[in-house]
Amino acid sequence: KYEIYGVQFHPEAILSQNGKKLLKNFMKI
Repeated sequence: KYEIYGVQFHPEAILSQNGKKLLKNFMKI
């Protein structure tokens, strides 16, 4: 639940912290 709210309210923070991880995960898919 916290992750969803974090993305909606603080997308920049999530992208700056886990942006690289998310990109790697999408690249694998």
